[in-house]
Amino acid sequence: MSKKANKTVPKLRFPEFEGDWKISTIEEIASVSSGGTPSRTESTYWNGDIPWVTTSEISQAEIFDSVEKITRKGLENSSAKLFKKNTILIAMYGQGKTRGQVSILRIEATTNQACAAITLFDAYSPEFIYYFLSKEYEKLRLLSNDGSQKNLSAGLIKQYKVSLTSIAEQKKIASFLEAVDTRLTQLRCKHKLLQTYKQGVMQKIFSQQIRLKSDDGKPFPDWEKKKFSQVFERITRKNKENNLNTLTISAQHGLINQRDFFNKSVSADDLTGYYLLKRGDFAYNKSYSNGYPMGAIKRLKFYEKGVVSTLYICFSTKNEVEAQFYEKYFEGGFLNHELSKIAQEGARNHGLLNMSVVEFFQDITLDYPTIEEQAKITDFLTAIDKKIEAVAKQIDLTEQFKKGLLQKMFV
Repeated sequence: MSKKANKTVPKLRFPEFEGDWKISTIEEIASVSSGGTPSRTESTYWNGDIPWVTTSEISQAEIFDSVEKITRKGLENSSAKLFKKNTILIAMYGQGKTRGQVSILRIEATTNQACAAITLFDAYSPEFIYYFLSKEYEKLRLLSNDGSQKNLSAGLIKQYKVSLTSIAEQKKIASFLEAVDTRLTQLRCKHKLLQTYKQGVMQKIFSQQIRLKSDDGKPFPDWEKKKFSQVFERITRKNKENNLNTLTISAQHGLINQRDFFNKSVSADDLTGYYLLKRGDFAYNKSYSNGYPMGAIKRLKFYEKGVVSTLYICFSTKNEVEAQFYEKYFEGGFLNHELSKIAQEGARNHGLLNMSVVEFFQDITLDYPTIEEQAKITDFLTAIDKKIEAVAKQIDLTEQFKKGLLQKMFV
């Protein structure tokens, strides 16, 4: 450890520890190396039993396995190296958020050349250094070589400075943060299970495998079939008031302001020709995307008014119960089969499904329970949504708590 003292101490510290922390470079506390890739043209180098980690797998805190494996022959005939358990990996380059992400190997493994492998000397806690480097994510991303591609290098990482304390305090801090991570893992698992449960229940409800009963215990009448135009009326009101709240459809957020979503407006300068939506109205974006193979239908919930491109098909119901019921019906993808019947295969223009407004309103049919059953189904699914939202909020608060701890527990 370097003998240069840092005169500051963490804002948050366990009471049994005192004294200054010290600063060292990574090179002073560990050996730093990178991996390699065996020749892809040599089949005997691949599909073995030695894990081979790529930067795309450094999005998780701990690595227990890898997607690809190499053979002993591939290891011996390439620049790949076998790193021991508890080696810290940093993504030196990669797409999107990848560069600067950190993981700990919980197995012996090799890596590709885009991973920096930090093998700590015995006097240091891998978990402590992992959490420190996780806190430094943004700084690590800024620490890059000059050039068109902003990449890290083993040389830059070797000179990166870390704050250190005694091994006993390192382990105490790491153990505390691991407990927070365990809580986060539990909450994320609960959130995923609730979402899976909701999707399964929706599938059974909207396919009528499950039928709810009225308050007096009697079964509801059979569902009807109605044309889309019998339930919804098209909205073509133009933006005569020059409303500037231009909206786009987000899979996660629904109808949301373009500037909030894109950090800029991507609409035309003149918005008077756009459709004006009011709270509760629906808009259908015919653009297909991940999770929405037949486009997405969203309901305006976060604003009193907003405007959308006339490329969207907009509509509303006269009944609030119907609106809430079909909001969940659409979100579950239960209109996709009907949409696929009117979308012309192979006739797609710039990512837009080719279908006419007339076909949309006249040729699409909907399952239609009684208003009473619609309300019952909506209340049931809304109760599940509230549980999912509550867990999501717990995750968000715990992540914020952890972020605050990282800032306060490290110099």
